[in-house]
Amino acid sequence: MNLQDKIKIHLDQIKQLRGVENAVLTQRDGNPIQSAGVWFSKDEIFNVCSAASAIFNVGIHLHPNDLKYILIEGKKAKILIAPLNNPIHFSLNKILEQQGILDENHEFFIAISAEPNVNLGGIFLQTNECLKKIKTSLITSGDSFKPPLIQFDGQKIQNILRGFDVKENYDLDLRVSSFSLSFSEQISLELKKILNEFSFTIPDLKYAFVSIEGGFIASELLKNSNLHKDKLDRISAMSYSVFQTANRCSWLLKKMHTENILIDCHNSYQFINGLGKAIFCTEIGKAKQKLGLLRLILPQFLNKINNVIKKASEIQEHYTFDIKKLLGDLVIK
Repeated sequence: MNLQDKIKIHLDQIKQLRGVENAVLTQRDGNPIQSAGVWFSKDEIFNVCSAASAIFNVGIHLHPNDLKYILIEGKKAKILIAPLNNPIHFSLNKILEQQGILDENHEFFIAISAEPNVNLGGIFLQTNECLKKIKTSLITSGDSFKPPLIQFDGQKIQNILRGFDVKENYDLDLRVSSFSLSFSEQISLELKKILNEFSFTIPDLKYAFVSIEGGFIASELLKNSNLHKDKLDRISAMSYSVFQTANRCSWLLKKMHTENILIDCHNSYQFINGLGKAIFCTEIGKAKQKLGLLRLILPQFLNKINNVIKKASEIQEHYTFDIKKLLGDLVIK
Protein backbone atom coordinates (compact mmCIF):
# COMPACT_ATOMS: atom_id res chain seq x y z
CA MET A 1 0.00 0.00 0.00
CA ASN A 2 1.46 3.35 -1.02
CA LEU A 3 1.62 6.40 1.23
CA GLN A 4 -1.30 8.22 -0.39
CA ASP A 5 -3.58 5.25 0.26
CA LYS A 6 -2.44 5.01 3.90
CA ILE A 7 -3.19 8.68 4.48
CA LYS A 8 -6.52 8.33 2.70
CA ILE A 9 -7.56 5.56 5.12
CA HIS A 10 -6.80 7.74 8.14
CA LEU A 11 -8.61 10.74 6.64
CA ASP A 12 -11.62 8.55 5.89
CA GLN A 13 -11.65 7.53 9.55
CA ILE A 14 -11.80 11.20 10.51
CA LYS A 15 -14.52 11.77 7.91
CA GLN A 16 -16.63 9.05 9.57
CA LEU A 17 -16.89 11.07 12.78
CA ARG A 18 -20.32 12.55 13.27
CA GLY A 19 -20.69 15.99 11.73
CA VAL A 20 -17.38 16.00 9.81
CA GLU A 21 -17.78 16.96 6.15
CA ASN A 22 -14.26 17.26 4.77
CA ALA A 23 -10.69 16.55 5.84
CA VAL A 24 -7.60 17.49 3.88
CA LEU A 25 -3.90 17.05 4.66
CA THR A 26 -1.80 19.94 3.43
CA GLN A 27 1.80 21.09 3.39
CA ARG A 28 2.70 24.37 4.99
CA ASP A 29 3.13 25.92 1.53
CA GLY A 30 -0.51 25.13 0.69
CA ASN A 31 0.10 22.08 -1.49
CA PRO A 32 -2.65 19.49 -0.77
CA ILE A 33 -1.41 15.94 -0.18
CA GLN A 34 -4.63 13.96 0.31
CA SER A 35 -8.28 14.66 1.08
CA ALA A 36 -11.50 12.94 2.09
CA GLY A 37 -15.03 14.26 1.82
CA VAL A 38 -17.20 16.09 -0.68
CA TRP A 39 -15.03 18.18 -2.99
CA PHE A 40 -16.12 19.53 -6.36
CA SER A 41 -12.79 19.87 -8.15
CA LYS A 42 -9.02 19.91 -7.73
CA ASP A 43 -9.06 23.69 -8.14
CA GLU A 44 -11.45 24.02 -5.20
CA ILE A 45 -9.21 21.87 -3.01
CA PHE A 46 -6.20 23.94 -4.06
CA ASN A 47 -7.95 27.25 -3.34
CA VAL A 48 -9.15 26.15 0.10
CA CYS A 49 -5.73 24.71 1.00
CA SER A 50 -3.99 27.90 -0.08
CA ALA A 51 -6.27 30.05 2.07
CA ALA A 52 -5.96 27.64 5.01
CA SER A 53 -2.18 27.67 4.60
CA ALA A 54 -2.13 31.47 4.84
CA ILE A 55 -4.18 31.31 8.06
CA PHE A 56 -1.97 28.55 9.45
CA ASN A 57 1.25 30.44 8.74
CA VAL A 58 0.02 33.62 10.42
CA GLY A 59 -1.12 31.51 13.38
CA ILE A 60 2.41 30.09 13.64
CA HIS A 61 3.84 33.59 13.45
CA LEU A 62 1.58 34.75 16.28
CA HIS A 63 2.24 31.66 18.43
CA PRO A 64 5.41 29.96 17.13
CA ASN A 65 5.91 27.49 19.99
CA ASP A 66 2.44 27.29 21.48
CA LEU A 67 -0.13 26.68 18.74
CA LYS A 68 -2.56 23.77 19.17
CA TYR A 69 -5.25 24.53 16.59
CA ILE A 70 -7.22 27.30 14.89
CA LEU A 71 -11.02 27.15 14.88
CA ILE A 72 -13.02 29.22 12.39
CA GLU A 73 -16.75 29.56 13.03
CA GLY A 74 -19.60 30.69 10.81
CA LYS A 75 -23.33 30.14 10.48
CA LYS A 76 -23.02 27.19 8.09
CA ALA A 77 -19.91 25.38 9.29
CA LYS A 78 -16.85 25.21 11.49
CA ILE A 79 -13.33 24.80 10.13
CA LEU A 80 -10.48 23.37 12.18
CA ILE A 81 -6.84 23.90 11.17
CA ALA A 82 -4.29 21.96 13.22
CA PRO A 83 -0.58 21.15 12.84
CA LEU A 84 0.69 17.58 12.83
CA ASN A 85 3.03 17.44 15.80
CA ASN A 86 6.02 15.14 15.82
CA PRO A 87 5.56 11.84 17.70
CA ILE A 88 7.86 11.27 20.67
CA HIS A 89 9.66 8.08 19.74
CA PHE A 90 13.40 7.43 19.62
CA SER A 91 13.52 5.70 16.23
CA LEU A 92 11.25 8.28 14.58
CA ASN A 93 13.20 11.16 16.09
CA LYS A 94 16.36 9.60 14.66
CA ILE A 95 14.79 9.68 11.20
CA LEU A 96 13.77 13.31 11.74
CA GLU A 97 17.31 14.16 12.81
CA GLN A 98 18.72 12.58 9.65
CA GLN A 99 16.20 14.56 7.57
CA GLY A 100 17.14 17.76 9.38
CA ILE A 101 13.60 18.52 10.54
CA LEU A 102 13.78 17.59 14.22
CA ASP A 103 11.57 19.81 16.40
CA GLU A 104 9.76 21.07 13.31
CA ASN A 105 6.04 20.65 13.92
CA HIS A 106 4.78 23.00 11.26
CA GLU A 107 5.53 21.26 7.96
CA PHE A 108 2.08 19.69 7.66
CA PHE A 109 -1.39 20.57 8.87
CA ILE A 110 -4.88 19.16 8.59
CA ALA A 111 -8.00 21.16 7.81
CA ILE A 112 -11.35 19.72 8.87
CA SER A 113 -14.74 21.22 8.08
CA ALA A 114 -17.83 20.19 10.03
CA GLU A 115 -21.41 21.15 10.73
CA PRO A 116 -21.89 24.29 12.84
CA ASN A 117 -23.29 22.49 15.89
CA VAL A 118 -20.33 20.09 16.16
CA ASN A 119 -17.74 20.43 18.93
CA LEU A 120 -14.59 20.52 16.82
CA GLY A 121 -12.39 20.73 19.89
CA GLY A 122 -13.76 17.33 20.87
CA ILE A 123 -13.22 16.03 17.33
CA PHE A 124 -9.63 17.24 17.51
CA LEU A 125 -9.14 15.08 20.61
CA GLN A 126 -10.83 12.10 18.95
CA THR A 127 -8.62 12.38 15.87
CA ASN A 128 -5.40 12.67 17.85
CA GLU A 129 -4.42 9.04 17.25
CA CYS A 130 -5.15 9.28 13.52
CA LEU A 131 -3.05 12.43 13.25
CA LYS A 132 -0.13 10.72 14.97
CA LYS A 133 -0.36 7.80 12.54
CA ILE A 134 -0.47 10.17 9.57
CA LYS A 135 2.62 12.02 10.82
CA THR A 136 4.43 8.73 11.44
CA SER A 137 3.64 7.62 7.88
CA LEU A 138 4.90 10.93 6.49
CA ILE A 139 8.15 10.71 8.44
CA THR A 140 8.94 7.10 7.58
CA SER A 141 8.12 7.58 3.88
CA GLY A 142 11.02 9.97 3.27
CA ASP A 143 8.95 11.77 0.62
CA SER A 144 9.24 15.54 0.39
CA PHE A 145 5.91 16.21 -1.36
CA LYS A 146 7.38 19.21 -3.12
CA PRO A 147 5.06 20.24 -5.94
CA PRO A 148 6.53 20.32 -9.46
CA LEU A 149 7.43 23.69 -10.92
CA ILE A 150 4.66 24.79 -13.27
CA GLN A 151 4.59 27.62 -15.78
CA PHE A 152 1.23 29.32 -16.16
CA ASP A 153 0.09 31.39 -19.10
CA GLY A 154 -1.82 34.63 -18.61
CA GLN A 155 -5.23 33.00 -18.91
CA LYS A 156 -4.40 30.35 -16.31
CA ILE A 157 -3.15 33.00 -13.89
CA GLN A 158 -6.39 34.96 -14.31
CA ASN A 159 -8.43 31.81 -13.69
CA ILE A 160 -6.50 31.17 -10.47
CA LEU A 161 -6.97 34.76 -9.31
CA ARG A 162 -10.69 34.58 -10.04
CA GLY A 163 -10.82 31.49 -7.86
CA PHE A 164 -9.71 33.62 -4.92
CA ASP A 165 -12.04 36.52 -5.74
CA VAL A 166 -14.92 36.26 -3.29
CA LYS A 167 -15.94 39.90 -3.26
CA GLU A 168 -19.68 40.22 -3.65
CA ASN A 169 -19.71 43.69 -5.18
CA TYR A 170 -17.47 44.10 -8.21
CA ASP A 171 -17.92 47.87 -8.59
CA LEU A 172 -14.60 49.69 -8.30
CA ASP A 173 -14.78 52.40 -5.64
CA LEU A 174 -11.81 54.76 -5.46
CA ARG A 175 -13.15 56.68 -2.48
CA VAL A 176 -11.88 56.17 1.06
CA SER A 177 -14.42 56.43 3.85
CA SER A 178 -13.47 58.66 6.77
CA PHE A 179 -14.68 55.85 9.06
CA SER A 180 -11.50 53.93 8.31
CA LEU A 181 -9.32 56.88 9.26
CA SER A 182 -10.55 58.18 12.62
CA PHE A 183 -12.91 57.82 15.56
CA SER A 184 -14.32 60.69 17.56
CA GLU A 185 -13.04 61.24 21.09
CA GLN A 186 -16.39 60.20 22.54
CA ILE A 187 -16.37 56.91 20.64
CA SER A 188 -12.80 56.20 21.77
CA LEU A 189 -13.75 56.83 25.40
CA GLU A 190 -16.75 54.51 25.13
CA LEU A 191 -14.59 51.74 23.68
CA LYS A 192 -11.98 52.24 26.39
CA LYS A 193 -14.67 52.00 29.06
CA ILE A 194 -15.94 48.69 27.66
CA LEU A 195 -12.42 47.27 27.47
CA ASN A 196 -11.82 48.27 31.10
CA GLU A 197 -15.02 46.48 32.13
CA PHE A 198 -13.85 43.44 30.18
CA SER A 199 -10.51 43.60 31.99
CA PHE A 200 -12.19 43.57 35.40
CA THR A 201 -14.26 40.53 34.37
CA ILE A 202 -11.31 38.53 33.02
CA PRO A 203 -8.50 38.36 35.63
CA ASP A 204 -6.08 36.48 33.35
CA LEU A 205 -6.45 38.90 30.44
CA LYS A 206 -3.22 39.67 28.57
CA TYR A 207 -4.49 42.24 26.09
CA ALA A 208 -7.61 43.29 24.22
CA PHE A 209 -8.11 45.70 21.36
CA VAL A 210 -10.56 46.84 18.71
CA SER A 211 -9.15 47.24 15.20
CA ILE A 212 -10.80 48.92 12.25
CA GLU A 213 -10.28 48.31 8.54
CA GLY A 214 -6.68 47.49 7.71
CA GLY A 215 -5.84 46.36 11.24
CA PHE A 216 -5.43 49.86 12.72
CA ILE A 217 -6.06 49.85 16.47
CA ALA A 218 -8.97 52.05 17.54
CA SER A 219 -8.79 51.18 21.24
CA GLU A 220 -6.52 48.91 23.26
CA LEU A 221 -5.88 47.60 26.74
CA LEU A 222 -2.73 45.89 28.01
CA LYS A 223 -3.04 44.06 31.30
CA ASN A 224 -0.92 41.02 32.21
CA SER A 225 1.48 41.46 29.33
CA ASN A 226 4.88 42.96 28.60
CA LEU A 227 3.99 43.75 25.00
CA HIS A 228 5.28 46.97 23.51
CA LYS A 229 2.98 49.17 21.47
CA ASP A 230 4.70 48.35 18.17
CA LYS A 231 4.34 44.61 18.77
CA LEU A 232 0.65 45.04 19.57
CA ASP A 233 0.30 46.92 16.28
CA ARG A 234 1.82 43.93 14.47
CA ILE A 235 -0.50 41.53 16.30
CA SER A 236 -3.44 43.70 15.27
CA ALA A 237 -2.40 43.73 11.62
CA MET A 238 -1.84 39.97 11.56
CA SER A 239 -5.09 39.25 13.41
CA TYR A 240 -7.04 41.39 10.95
CA SER A 241 -5.29 39.59 8.10
CA VAL A 242 -6.20 36.19 9.61
CA PHE A 243 -9.83 37.23 9.88
CA GLN A 244 -10.01 38.47 6.29
CA THR A 245 -8.30 35.33 4.96
CA ALA A 246 -10.63 33.16 7.04
CA ASN A 247 -13.51 35.01 5.41
CA ARG A 248 -12.18 34.00 2.00
CA CYS A 249 -11.66 30.41 3.11
CA SER A 250 -15.19 30.23 4.53
CA TRP A 251 -16.67 31.68 1.36
CA LEU A 252 -14.75 29.30 -0.88
CA LEU A 253 -15.80 26.31 1.21
CA LYS A 254 -19.35 27.08 2.33
CA LYS A 255 -20.33 30.46 0.83
CA MET A 256 -20.48 31.91 4.34
CA HIS A 257 -18.82 34.72 6.28
CA THR A 258 -16.53 34.09 9.24
CA GLU A 259 -17.96 35.22 12.57
CA ASN A 260 -15.38 34.11 15.14
CA ILE A 261 -11.89 32.66 15.25
CA LEU A 262 -10.38 30.83 18.21
CA ILE A 263 -6.63 30.21 18.29
CA ASP A 264 -6.10 27.59 20.99
CA CYS A 265 -2.58 27.49 22.43
CA HIS A 266 -1.04 25.48 25.24
CA ASN A 267 -1.06 28.42 27.66
CA SER A 268 -3.67 30.82 26.31
CA TYR A 269 -6.65 31.45 24.06
CA GLN A 270 -6.74 34.12 21.39
CA PHE A 271 -10.18 35.22 20.22
CA ILE A 272 -10.78 37.20 17.03
CA ASN A 273 -14.38 38.31 16.52
CA GLY A 274 -15.87 40.13 13.56
CA LEU A 275 -17.73 43.37 14.25
CA GLY A 276 -18.84 44.65 10.86
CA LYS A 277 -16.09 47.01 9.73
CA ALA A 278 -13.93 46.13 12.73
CA ILE A 279 -12.63 43.19 14.75
CA PHE A 280 -12.25 42.56 18.45
CA CYS A 281 -9.17 40.60 19.49
CA THR A 282 -8.05 39.39 22.89
CA GLU A 283 -5.62 36.90 24.40
CA ILE A 284 -6.50 35.26 27.71
CA GLY A 285 -4.42 32.91 29.84
CA LYS A 286 -5.75 29.44 30.63
CA ALA A 287 -4.81 29.36 34.30
CA LYS A 288 -7.98 30.95 35.71
CA GLN A 289 -10.69 30.56 33.05
CA LYS A 290 -12.35 27.70 31.24
CA LEU A 291 -13.12 28.02 27.55
CA GLY A 292 -16.84 27.41 28.07
CA LEU A 293 -17.10 30.27 30.56
CA LEU A 294 -15.20 32.63 28.27
CA ARG A 295 -17.59 31.81 25.44
CA LEU A 296 -20.47 32.85 27.70
CA ILE A 297 -18.81 36.09 28.83
CA LEU A 298 -17.55 37.35 25.45
CA PRO A 299 -20.88 37.93 23.62
CA GLN A 300 -22.19 40.54 26.07
CA PHE A 301 -19.06 42.67 25.59
CA LEU A 302 -19.04 42.06 21.84
CA ASN A 303 -22.60 43.37 21.64
CA LYS A 304 -21.60 46.53 23.50
CA ILE A 305 -18.58 47.10 21.26
CA ASN A 306 -20.64 46.39 18.16
CA ASN A 307 -23.21 49.01 19.19
CA VAL A 308 -20.44 51.58 19.60
CA ILE A 309 -18.97 50.66 16.20
CA LYS A 310 -22.39 51.08 14.59
CA LYS A 311 -22.81 54.44 16.30
CA ALA A 312 -19.39 55.52 15.02
CA SER A 313 -20.37 54.55 11.51
CA GLU A 314 -23.61 56.52 11.73
CA ILE A 315 -22.21 59.73 13.21
CA GLN A 316 -19.16 59.93 10.97
CA GLU A 317 -19.38 62.70 8.44
CA HIS A 318 -20.51 61.41 5.10
CA TYR A 319 -17.67 63.27 3.45
CA THR A 320 -15.41 60.92 1.53
CA PHE A 321 -12.05 61.35 -0.08
CA ASP A 322 -12.20 60.87 -3.84
CA ILE A 323 -8.61 59.89 -4.63
CA LYS A 324 -9.07 60.20 -8.39
CA LYS A 325 -10.42 63.73 -8.07
CA LEU A 326 -7.77 64.67 -5.52
CA LEU A 327 -4.92 63.53 -7.77
CA GLY A 328 -6.51 65.25 -10.73
CA ASP A 329 -6.34 68.58 -8.91
CA LEU A 330 -2.60 68.32 -8.33
CA VAL A 331 -0.47 70.46 -10.59
CA ILE A 332 3.21 69.59 -10.91
CA LYS A 333 5.35 72.62 -11.57
